[in-house]
Amino acid sequence: MDYKGDILYIEQVLAGKINAFSFIVDRHKDKAYNLAFRICGNHEEAEEIVQDSFLKAYKSLGGFKMKSSFATWLYRIVYNTAISRVRIKNKGILSLEDFPADAIDFIGSNPSEEEAEKEYRSSLLSFALQKISEEERGLISLYYYEDMCIEEISEVTGVSKSNVKVRMFRARQKMLEIIEKVEKNKLIYHE
Repeated sequence: MDYKGDILYIEQVLAGKINAFSFIVDRHKDKAYNLAFRICGNHEEAEEIVQDSFLKAYKSLGGFKMKSSFATWLYRIVYNTAISRVRIKNKGILSLEDFPADAIDFIGSNPSEEEAEKEYRSSLLSFALQKISEEERGLISLYYYEDMCIEEISEVTGVSKSNVKVRMFRARQKMLEIIEKVEKNKLIYHE
Protein backbone atom coordinates (compact mmCIF):
# COMPACT_ATOMS: atom_id res chain seq x y z
CA MET A 1 0.00 0.00 0.00
CA ASP A 2 1.32 3.46 -0.86
CA TYR A 3 2.06 5.89 1.88
CA LYS A 4 -0.55 8.68 1.75
CA GLY A 5 1.00 11.21 4.08
CA ASP A 6 1.35 11.72 7.77
CA ILE A 7 -1.63 14.05 8.15
CA LEU A 8 -4.10 11.54 6.68
CA TYR A 9 -2.94 8.80 9.04
CA ILE A 10 -2.83 11.16 12.01
CA GLU A 11 -6.43 12.13 11.33
CA GLN A 12 -7.39 8.44 11.10
CA VAL A 13 -5.67 7.66 14.42
CA LEU A 14 -7.40 10.61 16.08
CA ALA A 15 -10.71 9.35 14.66
CA GLY A 16 -10.18 6.02 16.42
CA LYS A 17 -8.48 3.92 13.72
CA ILE A 18 -5.41 3.07 15.77
CA ASN A 19 -4.06 0.70 13.11
CA ALA A 20 -3.29 3.73 10.94
CA PHE A 21 -0.43 4.55 13.31
CA SER A 22 1.47 1.54 11.95
CA PHE A 23 1.85 3.36 8.61
CA ILE A 24 3.42 6.30 10.46
CA VAL A 25 5.77 3.97 12.34
CA ASP A 26 6.79 2.19 9.13
CA ARG A 27 7.60 5.45 7.43
CA HIS A 28 9.69 6.97 10.22
CA LYS A 29 11.18 4.04 12.14
CA ASP A 30 14.50 3.85 10.27
CA LYS A 31 15.40 7.53 10.61
CA ALA A 32 14.21 7.57 14.22
CA TYR A 33 16.39 4.55 14.95
CA ASN A 34 19.42 6.08 13.21
CA LEU A 35 19.12 9.26 15.26
CA ALA A 36 18.68 7.36 18.53
CA PHE A 37 21.62 5.07 17.75
CA ARG A 38 23.95 7.94 16.89
CA ILE A 39 23.15 9.59 20.21
CA CYS A 40 23.33 6.53 22.47
CA GLY A 41 25.73 4.30 20.52
CA ASN A 42 23.98 1.06 21.44
CA HIS A 43 21.63 -0.94 19.17
CA GLU A 44 19.39 -2.38 21.89
CA GLU A 45 19.12 0.94 23.68
CA ALA A 46 18.33 2.73 20.40
CA GLU A 47 15.50 0.27 19.75
CA GLU A 48 14.08 0.96 23.22
CA ILE A 49 14.39 4.70 22.68
CA VAL A 50 12.50 4.45 19.38
CA GLN A 51 9.76 2.32 20.95
CA ASP A 52 9.42 4.78 23.83
CA SER A 53 9.38 7.68 21.39
CA PHE A 54 6.64 6.20 19.22
CA LEU A 55 4.62 5.43 22.33
CA LYS A 56 5.05 9.04 23.52
CA ALA A 57 4.13 10.30 20.04
CA TYR A 58 1.02 8.11 19.95
CA LYS A 59 -0.11 9.28 23.39
CA SER A 60 0.56 12.93 22.50
CA LEU A 61 -0.81 12.85 18.96
CA GLY A 62 -3.78 14.97 19.98
CA GLY A 63 -1.34 17.72 20.97
CA PHE A 64 0.41 17.77 17.59
CA LYS A 65 -0.53 21.20 16.23
CA MET A 66 0.61 20.51 12.64
CA LYS A 67 2.61 23.76 12.55
CA SER A 68 5.77 21.83 11.69
CA SER A 69 6.09 18.56 9.86
CA PHE A 70 5.23 15.42 11.76
CA ALA A 71 8.78 14.15 11.16
CA THR A 72 10.25 17.22 12.90
CA TRP A 73 7.87 16.76 15.83
CA LEU A 74 8.70 13.04 16.08
CA TYR A 75 12.46 13.61 15.82
CA ARG A 76 12.23 16.09 18.66
CA ILE A 77 10.64 13.37 20.80
CA VAL A 78 13.34 10.87 19.74
CA TYR A 79 16.11 13.41 20.34
CA ASN A 80 14.86 14.35 23.81
CA THR A 81 14.22 10.73 24.78
CA ALA A 82 17.71 9.68 23.67
CA ILE A 83 19.41 12.59 25.44
CA SER A 84 17.50 11.85 28.65
CA ARG A 85 18.31 8.13 28.46
CA VAL A 86 22.03 8.79 27.98
CA ARG A 87 22.09 11.27 30.86
CA ILE A 88 20.31 8.85 33.17
CA LYS A 89 22.68 6.08 32.22
CA ASN A 90 25.53 8.52 32.88
CA LYS A 91 27.68 6.83 30.33
CA GLY A 92 31.42 7.03 31.00
CA ILE A 93 33.63 9.01 28.68
CA LEU A 94 35.65 7.02 26.20
CA SER A 95 39.39 7.45 26.34
CA LEU A 96 41.86 7.30 23.50
CA GLU A 97 42.80 3.86 24.75
CA ASP A 98 39.27 2.76 23.86
CA PHE A 99 40.04 3.28 20.19
CA PRO A 100 40.81 -0.22 18.94
CA ALA A 101 44.54 -0.75 18.53
CA ASP A 102 43.96 -2.99 15.54
CA ALA A 103 42.11 -0.13 13.85
CA ILE A 104 45.32 1.89 14.01
CA ASP A 105 47.30 -0.86 12.34
CA PHE A 106 44.85 -2.40 9.90
CA ILE A 107 45.77 -0.24 6.93
CA GLY A 108 47.21 -2.63 4.39
CA SER A 109 45.37 -5.66 5.80
CA ASN A 110 42.55 -5.28 3.29
CA PRO A 111 43.02 -6.19 -0.35
CA SER A 112 42.71 -2.53 -1.31
CA GLU A 113 44.69 0.24 0.40
CA GLU A 114 41.96 2.70 -0.56
CA GLU A 115 39.26 0.49 0.96
CA ALA A 116 41.30 0.05 4.15
CA GLU A 117 41.85 3.79 4.47
CA LYS A 118 38.13 4.45 3.97
CA GLU A 119 37.27 1.86 6.65
CA TYR A 120 39.80 3.39 9.04
CA ARG A 121 38.44 6.92 8.48
CA SER A 122 34.90 5.68 9.07
CA SER A 123 35.87 4.01 12.36
CA LEU A 124 37.79 7.12 13.37
CA LEU A 125 34.76 9.35 12.71
CA SER A 126 32.49 6.97 14.65
CA PHE A 127 34.94 7.00 17.54
CA ALA A 128 35.14 10.81 17.56
CA LEU A 129 31.35 11.04 17.39
CA GLN A 130 31.05 8.85 20.50
CA LYS A 131 33.59 11.03 22.38
CA ILE A 132 31.54 14.23 22.16
CA SER A 133 28.48 14.93 24.32
CA GLU A 134 25.09 13.41 23.53
CA GLU A 135 23.71 16.84 22.54
CA GLU A 136 26.58 17.39 20.13
CA ARG A 137 26.14 13.88 18.67
CA GLY A 138 22.48 14.69 18.14
CA LEU A 139 23.25 17.92 16.29
CA ILE A 140 25.91 16.31 14.09
CA SER A 141 23.61 13.37 13.36
CA LEU A 142 20.66 15.55 12.42
CA TYR A 143 22.77 17.71 10.11
CA TYR A 144 25.04 15.18 8.42
CA TYR A 145 23.10 11.92 8.61
CA GLU A 146 19.49 13.10 8.49
CA ASP A 147 20.21 16.00 6.09
CA MET A 148 18.28 18.53 8.16
CA CYS A 149 18.90 22.22 7.73
CA ILE A 150 19.77 24.50 10.67
CA GLU A 151 16.18 25.70 10.95
CA GLU A 152 14.83 22.13 11.20
CA ILE A 153 17.48 21.23 13.78
CA SER A 154 16.45 24.29 15.76
CA GLU A 155 12.84 23.05 15.74
CA VAL A 156 13.83 19.52 16.76
CA THR A 157 16.17 20.54 19.57
CA GLY A 158 14.45 23.69 20.80
CA VAL A 159 17.72 25.60 20.44
CA SER A 160 17.93 28.90 18.53
CA LYS A 161 19.35 28.77 14.99
CA SER A 162 22.40 30.83 15.93
CA ASN A 163 23.05 28.60 18.94
CA VAL A 164 22.74 25.49 16.74
CA LYS A 165 25.42 26.93 14.46
CA VAL A 166 27.73 27.69 17.39
CA ARG A 167 27.22 24.26 18.95
CA MET A 168 27.78 22.52 15.61
CA PHE A 169 31.01 24.47 15.12
CA ARG A 170 32.22 23.49 18.58
CA ALA A 171 31.24 19.84 18.07
CA ARG A 172 33.14 19.69 14.78
CA GLN A 173 36.16 21.29 16.46
CA LYS A 174 36.07 18.73 19.28
CA MET A 175 35.83 15.88 16.79
CA LEU A 176 38.77 17.30 14.84
CA GLU A 177 40.86 17.51 18.04
CA ILE A 178 39.99 13.89 18.89
CA ILE A 179 40.90 12.72 15.40
CA GLU A 180 44.17 14.65 15.51
CA LYS A 181 45.00 13.05 18.90
CA VAL A 182 44.36 9.58 17.54
CA GLU A 183 46.41 10.33 14.43
CA LYS A 184 49.25 11.66 16.59
CA ASN A 185 49.13 8.52 18.75
CA LYS A 186 49.08 6.43 15.58
CA LEU A 187 52.36 8.02 14.48
CA ILE A 188 53.89 7.46 17.91
CA TYR A 189 52.62 3.87 17.91
CA HIS A 190 54.30 3.16 14.56
CA GLU A 191 57.68 4.72 15.45
